[in-house]
Amino acid sequence: MRWTKYSWIGLLAALLIIGFGVWYFAFKDKNENPVSGLKPRIEMGFGRISSLTDSTVDITLDLLVHNPLPLELDIKDFAYSVEMNGEVILDNEYTEPLLIKRTDSTVVTLPSQLKISTLSQLNKQGDTENADSADYRFEGVFHLNKTFLGKDTLRLAMNKRLPMYRLPKVEMAGYEMKNLGLRESELVLQLKFTNQNAFPVEFKNPRYVVDVGSQKELAKGAVPGDTKVASKSTELYDIPIAVDMGALLKAAGQLIGQGKDLPYKLHFSCQLASDNEMFKESDVQLVIEGELRDLDKVKENLGN
Repeated sequence: MRWTKYSWIGLLAALLIIGFGVWYFAFKDKNENPVSGLKPRIEMGFGRISSLTDSTVDITLDLLVHNPLPLELDIKDFAYSVEMNGEVILDNEYTEPLLIKRTDSTVVTLPSQLKISTLSQLNKQGDTENADSADYRFEGVFHLNKTFLGKDTLRLAMNKRLPMYRLPKVEMAGYEMKNLGLRESELVLQLKFTNQNAFPVEFKNPRYVVDVGSQKELAKGAVPGDTKVASKSTELYDIPIAVDMGALLKAAGQLIGQGKDLPYKLHFSCQLASDNEMFKESDVQLVIEGELRDLDKVKENLGN
């Protein structure tokens, strides 16, 4: 094949077109919007339970905010919520400003409070389904001091499968008067400790105060050491505590008048211990209420 003048011209034209195409796409990639395809993201995890009562749980959330963009993210404040298996368990606001530099991340600790009633309902559903984990969703609405990519509000969310944490429970199971004395007697409380988590927990140095009727502090005491409850188990413990005879005689009059309808309150406090970070050194303050006849029912159930 002989190369003619027109063949060479055609070859040069083709090479020029190819060269221009390579240059154009390289130039386009280099100068394309550097923030296209990038978006801030969040990650959430549960921290430590600091306090547990019969109605609320004080817990911290660890929130990571990642800003991959070459622009600062200047947050004025934000509202956030957490769902567990589709039910809102937490809804709160963070009112402090937050500045995240370009291509940087920060972790914010969010003090939060959960309601026992909501958690108990979800835990019952989990017990029915024999579930050890749950679907969590974290949503945040971030209000900005400076517009960010033309927006003054940023909405971010994440979904994650995490363990279904269950709160340890303490219940009155019975009582018995022992060692009656002129000044002081001994009341033996039978307490039921329940732990449905996949890890053991310990109740450290538990303290007890018992009110009966209008008589405050009928009995009180403390048990030094740890009360251990294995994973997914229930333990019964007999707790001896001292009773003031003067207070007992006052309560006896109410017992004669009201019988088994007489109400009681058990004030229970301790500190939790566990290999799980969430339950490490959590302060527990529980008030367990009922009527004396309730304890008879509990005893019957325990006997079956």
